[in-house]
Amino acid sequence: MHDIRLLIIEGIPSVCLGVFGWFFLADSPEKAWYLSPAQRELIILRRKRDEREASTPSAQTLQRSDCWAAIKDWKVWAFCLLNFPADIQLFSYSIFLPTIIKALNPAWSTLQVQALTVPCFALSAIVYFVVAYVSDAMQHRAVFGILGCLVSIVGHIMLITGKGVAVKYAGCYVIASGIFVASGITLAWLPTNLPRYGKRATGIGMQLTIGNSAGIAAPYLYPTHDSPRFVMGHAVTLALLALSAAVSGVLWYTYVRTNERRRAGLEDEKVRGMTDEEIDELGDESPRYIFAT
Repeated sequence: MHDIRLLIIEGIPSVCLGVFGWFFLADSPEKAWYLSPAQRELIILRRKRDEREASTPSAQTLQRSDCWAAIKDWKVWAFCLLNFPADIQLFSYSIFLPTIIKALNPAWSTLQVQALTVPCFALSAIVYFVVAYVSDAMQHRAVFGILGCLVSIVGHIMLITGKGVAVKYAGCYVIASGIFVASGITLAWLPTNLPRYGKRATGIGMQLTIGNSAGIAAPYLYPTHDSPRFVMGHAVTLALLALSAAVSGVLWYTYVRTNERRRAGLEDEKVRGMTDEEIDELGDESPRYIFAT
């Protein structure tokens, strides 16, 4: 009963916030009744700045062709691939963390063990906010996502090879330092490089759907009979994080090379004879569009 009450208490804020958001959260700055005219204008100007070049008014409406463009873009699928391993770690963390904490003192109750998971998640949140701020200030995503994966890999190595409970508990904090960075940075990176609304919305949907499906696989990687070491789960998660870092590196290299070609004018031939508006309608396929890296 204590566990059920805890789940209910944890779920009530999310349910209430969801209901509140449905009725009171505006769909766009133009409809935000809680903003002053000056605030609306400022947000609209910032949005136009963030959309950068290659974005026209018609590109900010849902077009079926943009949805298909997202499905056919290998880079969108690559983001889905790198997000799945990061989410495997995210979902599995809450499985093995209580087990490791319980080993510190078997006399602790379930409620006490759950309370002691808070410092790890607090560290995750702090690191993520700091990294997100620095990443936004630098307008660079790839290196932070890769570092998040590498830091988490070190933590999983500590869990696999560690002999004492203290080492394993320290490994959990190491993982905590990279867990949200590895999964969260990519969620900002993909939409930044999709200026057309339809392609951006479809790409985000694909990324979240495939990434969150990791929640189905995670429990099978950490079966109860593998407790408390969970060697198989940690090893598979470690390998998947290495895959995620590698895919991030491929995307990084691709975007940098494409930007170099576009700045050098090597892709201008494909828009010869087109008007400025027609070029801007190409979205991220426009030779004028520079990708965020």
